[in-house]
Amino acid sequence: MEEKLRCGLIGLSQGWYANLFATELLAMKDVALVGVCDLGKSRDYALDCIGMEAEAFAAQFEATLYHDAADLLGENLDFVVVASEIGEHCENSCQALEAGAHVFACKPFSFISDEVRRAKETARRTGKMVMPAVPSRFEDGLIEAVRQTRAGAVGRPLTARVFVNHAAMTSPDWQRDTARSGGPLGEFGTYGFDIVRWALGGEPVEVFAYGENFMHQGVIESWDNVKALVKFDNGSLGSVHICTSIRWEYPFFDLEVVGETGCLRTDYHNYPVVTHGATSAQLAPVRYTPMNQLEIAHFVKAVRGEEELRVTLEDAYVVAKTIEAVQESLAGNRPAQVGDCGG
Repeated sequence: MEEKLRCGLIGLSQGWYANLFATELLAMKDVALVGVCDLGKSRDYALDCIGMEAEAFAAQFEATLYHDAADLLGENLDFVVVASEIGEHCENSCQALEAGAHVFACKPFSFISDEVRRAKETARRTGKMVMPAVPSRFEDGLIEAVRQTRAGAVGRPLTARVFVNHAAMTSPDWQRDTARSGGPLGEFGTYGFDIVRWALGGEPVEVFAYGENFMHQGVIESWDNVKALVKFDNGSLGSVHICTSIRWEYPFFDLEVVGETGCLRTDYHNYPVVTHGATSAQLAPVRYTPMNQLEIAHFVKAVRGEEELRVTLEDAYVVAKTIEAVQESLAGNRPAQVGDCGG
């Protein structure tokens, strides 16, 4: 019988992810969830993030509760899942790497390129892997769209348009602080800029962006909608729209690639009518793929050496550099260079 992998969960700040990944890990027969670390946060903080006390959360997953990450990391873990505040991901990940554990860090790893570079250097030195979660890399429609683009279905890709729709993260309270969460650009730019780069197969060199705060004034001190144009080193052009102002059921992602010989578009709208009466029609619901479940299962296989990581810190570094350039463009109302992404 294959020996169980020993793992731990560091941080409860990203409560939805902490609960989802702990649930998935507990269900894996080849994984033992040894412990959960609340990083010494207060009872009120835990209630704000996960809706219960840390003790109850750990008990729910049959895990020991730790208050100091060093104590949890002393349990000879094979890997950890980092679900702390985004601004804490780098520090928690590097601490785990130094302790000899592989790292799966919840989305986004970081919106600051220097933090990603530090984690890259630590992973390289310790010989351990870090997988920055990017759920969209595990979405069936996007995977097929990129596969067909790579196979030449539309000829040489010239442009790509990405639309990302997600409610702004305003709860728990720490997510309203853009220095700690990155705001909508930091949180969801991870999706948009990674998808357009993935689809076009080039590296970003220049961006120009506009942003507005349409619906979250006084709640988040940043843009809640961002539209960015991206120039790539292979001559292709991309556009990314990060939208947090939709209040109705609407697809999460949309991707369109225009090539020399054709166009390719993902379609999650499911417009075919499923019921049709004399006075009304009902449309099929929006389709979803269990992206998060698929990515944690992939990571566990990578830890076992059964698969190569689909997403690496190299990808996270390029996205962070792009987000920084977009911030520069928004602040200066001018094009901004992405800079060297080989750091």
